This record gives sequence, structure tokens and C-alpha cells, in this order.
Amino acid sequence: MAKNSKNASSIVAINKVTQTIFGLSENEVFEHDFSKANRAKETYVSYIPYKDIMTATVEISRSVEDADLLDAIVVKVYEELGLDTALDYKITYSEVIGAGGDDRIFNVFVVDNAKLTSEFDAIAARTNYIDYVAMAPFLYEGLYNRGVLTRDGIDCFIYLQRDDAFLVVYQNGEYFQSRQVRYNLKFLHEKYVELVGSRVDEESFYRLLSKQGVNLENPTERDYMIQIFDDMFYYINDVLNGISKIYNVNIQNVYIGTDIGKIPAIEVFVENNLKLRYKDFNFNVAINAKDYPLTQLDILMFLVGQDYLVTKDDDHNYSPFMRPPPLTQRSTGKLIGYMLLGCLLGAVYPAYNFGYGYYNNMVANDKTSEYQGLEDQMVPARAENARLDKETKEVNAQAAKSGKELNDRRDLINAILDKKNNYAMKGVSIFELTNMVVKNKGNMVRIGDENRTLTVQVRTKNDKQMTELLEDISKKEVYGVDTKTIALQEGNKTVFYDSNISVEVK
Repeated sequence: MAKNSKNASSIVAINKVTQTIFGLSENEVFEHDFSKANRAKETYVSYIPYKDIMTATVEISRSVEDADLLDAIVVKVYEELGLDTALDYKITYSEVIGAGGDDRIFNVFVVDNAKLTSEFDAIAARTNYIDYVAMAPFLYEGLYNRGVLTRDGIDCFIYLQRDDAFLVVYQNGEYFQSRQVRYNLKFLHEKYVELVGSRVDEESFYRLLSKQGVNLENPTERDYMIQIFDDMFYYINDVLNGISKIYNVNIQNVYIGTDIGKIPAIEVFVENNLKLRYKDFNFNVAINAKDYPLTQLDILMFLVGQDYLVTKDDDHNYSPFMRPPPLTQRSTGKLIGYMLLGCLLGAVYPAYNFGYGYYNNMVANDKTSEYQGLEDQMVPARAENARLDKETKEVNAQAAKSGKELNDRRDLINAILDKKNNYAMKGVSIFELTNMVVKNKGNMVRIGDENRTLTVQVRTKNDKQMTELLEDISKKEVYGVDTKTIALQEGNKTVFYDSNISVEVK
């Protein structure tokens, strides 16, 4: 029997549902014993049952920016699941790949943080930390990440436990969809007792189910068992059909597992009721796996643990008791390092000062002698420096004068460019005035031009049109308007209003 090794590293699968703890080391499984545990060499893995997870599928408009995506999802999830704003939740999400339309579709998973902590604090009290806690539907990632299954096609995994049951669909090795199933093992037991009409304890029923499946010796009991499984697979068929229609996918393979092992003849219901290909959930990670009562989720935890040791990917890690980083990567470790370095420097510094001081005295004596010789050479140099200072001042004065002239020219050029770029051109002004005249149902009779002033004779059918036209022109900040008269013309029985409008283009 393999036992905890103080030298070899191991993965410890902690199954809270079955209350079992198994370790995997060097391809051998062993029953874990905390009294012999080497925490530094062990990686602790557990999972959250599906019934403790709240799930939702939400649609978010593609116009929502990625920076605002999490907030938009959280708001939708709180509304759809009716979450209590007073509680703290851990919310994660994954996008449904290939979804079309104007909205993006996300699978969202919610766990109550307080409940999560309370569920695992007893384990953490013995291990100090739990390296990885997966949600049950994400345990199947290990099959693809470790190369047990290939990343092509669409697989469905169905798993039954005493108080929980769920199905999860993976597309090309990535989580796609999952649903809770009401046909857990306890539900099957209750239906069987109800149909048979006699009391059968749970453990006896589970032994019967794991050994004989639906092939019971008693014909009546066999018919009842077949009826129960028919109902279950019709129910599962409805769930899978719903997923297939909503997301336009075709499920190819079905794997079925339970906490009590394989149920004999269950593949018949998969092929007859679901019309899908049945695959054995038979994945072993150890040479002695058959010697221990491992559930299939225990095996998945081993695979997830192996993958985590390689990738250190915490995207789907729900552990509330993460292993702290190595001491050298923690703030306290860095502080200790700095303190040790300070002590070392403190011991070296006095010796360094003595040696460096002696060296400086020798250098100072040499430099003093050198200075005396150089001082004699400085007299003519100082005279030359004074002459150069005078010339520098004259050059600076001339440069200041030239700089002023250059600034004046630059200001003139900027003024010219400003008028060129910012003043409205007359052609543009006439175009805008014409549009405003037409808008107010008037006619432009004549256009005059003098310097920056345009004189436009405008004719309208009534004074209201003329007034609104003048108001529209006045609203343009680039124009100044001067209208001295508005004349009413009544010749030839036609009534209209004339006005000469002088517009100054600013």
C-alpha cells in the first residue's frame, strides 16, 4: 500500500460529499493520513457540489465596452437570481463562443462567499490552505488539459450523487453549458420504494443498483426500475434537446458516472432514449486505482491537481484559503531580506570608511602638489577669460535685439494665418445665407460685396418669414447683421416684403 512520502510530492483529493481523502503520488493512490502529511509536498484539491452553485445565462449588448462588462453582468445576475445585496458573492463568468445576434451570451456562476468559507474552514484548519477548489462542472477540464480526451466534438457528462445530479456539456474541450438534474441517487431510491411498495434502505438500493442496474431478478421490480430509468432519460433528453436547439449544436458523446460506480446496462438507455453514443467513464490515473473506493470525481480532482501544478491557472479556482506565495515573494520575506542586507552593510561600512579615508588622504597630497603648479598657469587664463566674458555680453545683446525682430515677424505671420484659417470665406458665407433664405421661403434678389460686408436684397411673402430669417442670420456668430428697412411692396396686387440686409463677415 502506498503511503504518504516525505520526499515525493503528492496531490490530495478531498471529497466533502463522500467524506473521503485520497492522495496520488508517483502514479499510486493512497489513503491520506494528516498525521503523516508533509504540507510542503502536498497539493490539496477539492470541489463545490453543483447544488451549492447558482447559475444563470445572461445576454449583454455588444455595444457594452469590456471595461463595463463585469458591472453589466453583475447587475443582470442580481436581477435574475434575486441575490441579497447584503451578502458577499463570488461571481465568475464565461462567454458562450459562437453565439450570434446583437447580444453576447455569458454563463455566470455565483457562490455565497460566507457559505464557501464555512464549508472549507474545517479542512483549512488541518491543512492551513487548500490549493484548488473547483466547481463541479469545471472538474472535467482536467480530462482535456491532461490529454485524456481530445479537444474535438461535443461531449456531455452526466453525474449522479446521493443528493445532487447534474449534466455538463463541453465543446472542443471548453465548458459550454450545464444543468442541474433532479434524478439524483436519493430521488431514484425514493421512486423505487414508491413503486415497489416496500421499504428498502438506501445503502441496499445503491448496492443493488451498482451490481445489477436495471437487470433485477424479480420481473416486477425490474419493470419498475426500467420505468424509473425511462423517465429519467426522457427528462434528460428534453434538457439536451433544449440546449441543442437554443445554441444550434449537436451533442455526440455521452459519459455517465455516479458516486456508486457504473450502473450496469445504463448504456442501453443512452442509445435508445437519447439516440447518442455512450462512452464509458473509465479514466484511471494510478496503477492501483481499483484497490480503493475512488469516485470518478476523485479521479477528476487528481487530473485538475496535476494540471494546476503545471499551469498555476486560477481562473476557475474558488479556494477561500489559497496557499501563500514563497517567503521570498511575500512582503514579510522581502522585509527580512532587506534587514539582513542592512546588517551586512552595517558590518562592512566601517572597514570601507577606514580604507577609503586612507586612500583619499594619499590622493589629496598628490593633488595639492599638482594644484600649486597649475595655479601659476592660471594668471594668463583668467585674463583671457575676462576678455571672453566681455565678448559674450556683446554677443548676447545683439542676439536679444535679433530675437525681438524675429518675434515681431512671427507674431505678424501668426496673425495672417489666423485670419486666413479662422475667418469665414465669402463664398461659404453666401452659401450659408442662401440656405437660410430658402429655409425661410424667401428669394434672394441681389447680392452686393464691399470689403468684408455683403449686402443682400431679400424678398419674402410676409413679415414673419422676414423676421425669422433675420433671427437665423443673427444666431451665426461669424456674422454681424444690419437691416435698416423692411419695405412692403404691393404692386400688381402681389404683396411681398423687401429688405436690404448688410452682413459683416467677422
